[in-house]
Amino acid sequence: MDRKISVILIFLLFCNLAKTQENVTTLGIQFKPMITSKFFGTTAESIQNGDLSLDFNPKFGINFGMIIRKGLTKNWSLETGINLVQRNYSIQFNHPILDKPETLNFRFIGYEIPLQGMIYVRLGKNLFMNASGGFSIDLYPTDVESQSDARRDTLRFDFYQTTYKNRWVQFSVLANYGFEYRSKESGYFYFGATFHRPFSDIARTAARFDLNTYPTRVEFPISGSYLTVDFRYFFPEDPERKKAKSKKTPK
Repeated sequence: MDRKISVILIFLLFCNLAKTQENVTTLGIQFKPMITSKFFGTTAESIQNGDLSLDFNPKFGINFGMIIRKGLTKNWSLETGINLVQRNYSIQFNHPILDKPETLNFRFIGYEIPLQGMIYVRLGKNLFMNASGGFSIDLYPTDVESQSDARRDTLRFDFYQTTYKNRWVQFSVLANYGFEYRSKESGYFYFGATFHRPFSDIARTAARFDLNTYPTRVEFPISGSYLTVDFRYFFPEDPERKKAKSKKTPK
């Protein structure tokens, strides 16, 4: 509970900082499906220990949350916010004694507070091309466990996985590219892609196969890197107007 309160307080701090600036501030929401990519090292891998073979598969995940964009100049902005990230994985257990592979599915939940600078290039009256980069503060509240079992005649098979976070707070680099359509009446509509790469592995998974309580254990790291397709919507902007100082006129 204390960790959740800390996340909320950090987000409120960013909101307050944005409101105290002089330029235009816009608030948005985003939904970013996470896709696997061999080029970025987020595809399936196999791990072997004796007769036990594991296929570890990153699956479709989701990243969604709120964005605060602060206009610094005509072409530069600063973005921050808070996102909920759900990474989904599966582990397939393969062993000669099994009639068919057994699969364990699990998810690893985290939160992200990004801070990145964005530059714009105007392509048309309302169309802009955006590129941005920066870093993210990543928060991982808990470890995660899952298990299943199976039987064949007098044999019992048990399957376990436990994913341990390396640290509660970690850091990542961000790179983003996309296009944005801006309407004063309807808001901003954004489509793009983001690459998120932690500075180190975010977690370590311990998978175990028990044959009649005799265990075989395999451990492997989770890098946490991902590629997303980004859909964002920013609400119509409400410019922050400076209050002109009134001068007293002599009576």
